[in-house]
Amino acid sequence: MATLYVVATPIGNLEDLSPRAARALAQAPVVAAESLTRTRKLLSHLGLSGKRLISCREANRARAAQEVVQSLGAGHDVVLVSDSGTPGVSDPGAWVVKAAAAAGHRLSPLPGPSALAAALSVAGVEAAPVVFLGFAPAKAGARRKLLRRAAETGWPLVLFEAPHRLAETSRDLMETLGDRPLVLARELSKIHEEVVHTTCRELAERLDDVQTKGEVTLVVAGAEGRSTAAFAPEDEVRELLREGLAGGKEPPSRLARRVAAATGLGRDEVYQRLLALKNETQGRDEAAAPISQPAPARNEPVTSPELTAEQPQRLERQLMVNNSLGLHARVAARIAQTVQNFECQVSIAKDDQEADGSSVLSILTLDAPQGSRLTVQAAGRQAPEALKALEDLFAIDFGER
Repeated sequence: MATLYVVATPIGNLEDLSPRAARALAQAPVVAAESLTRTRKLLSHLGLSGKRLISCREANRARAAQEVVQSLGAGHDVVLVSDSGTPGVSDPGAWVVKAAAAAGHRLSPLPGPSALAAALSVAGVEAAPVVFLGFAPAKAGARRKLLRRAAETGWPLVLFEAPHRLAETSRDLMETLGDRPLVLARELSKIHEEVVHTTCRELAERLDDVQTKGEVTLVVAGAEGRSTAAFAPEDEVRELLREGLAGGKEPPSRLARRVAAATGLGRDEVYQRLLALKNETQGRDEAAAPISQPAPARNEPVTSPELTAEQPQRLERQLMVNNSLGLHARVAARIAQTVQNFECQVSIAKDDQEADGSSVLSILTLDAPQGSRLTVQAAGRQAPEALKALEDLFAIDFGER
């Protein structure tokens, strides 16, 4: 069986290419590359020629994945390389990897250069977890929303940014996160390498009306007082969850995330406590309920408790994931964007995992490959419209046909 070799290539200095990576590039007849220009230069540096090159960019990633799978199916080993660094980390290579795995082909990672790992190594971040945001959204509104959601964790953040947007993003970091310690890692492993330990405020002031050049990685320290070693007492956690459930204004996933950020506990742990509390409360309610209720009088309208003014209407649909690569990042963004157009709360569940339908990060926590069945619930004034829009989105496979 043919193998897809996922090969890390230098982020700047060509001496960082490992012997294994060079050998894989020499032996494989096919190379799938994010940048054909850079890959040709790398192959020329190694004295290699005659390779079949497959362009694997953001704009053509579905077609590229199909071409790679076809090459593997024909018995040809394929090397996957990104623009620079490790493929599959905030680049189109993830599509190729998923497609090859789904087709049953062997995958072999060849570790090496990574801007993410290199920046963390000089940042002095003392403990995991760390939230990796990839490239920040280009639009200011989407970028600030992502930063606000990530800030709720209280954990250190790592993000990539284009040099021409760095000044704007630095101001957003200051406004969204406050004046946290920050490390700017620019042009890592290159001639003009720069590693600056600063703060969000100092960086914003430094970059005001200044054009930065080169590839940039930012590492932002976690919020003070959110050490993973300092957890809130059990009674405090239960009280926060009980208040959230009583309010009825947040989907369970969002409530768990908020309480996790406030208490220093992990989101999954809080979510499990939330489910236990809901079951406990439901059990008490069922025990206290009357065994039978009188039938309504003739012509008297029957009112469901779910339709009262105190509790918004909650609707549910079963939707199938039919696109070839499941709930990947672009699909999650389409879903969240659709949900945000309506005045309602949407939750998406698969098995025992639940996600906030308006959050890309939350949706991506669901393991939902092709063929997965999802339970979608919506509550609020525009719940029917939101579900209809989601049904339409799933019906066209998110535009990937």
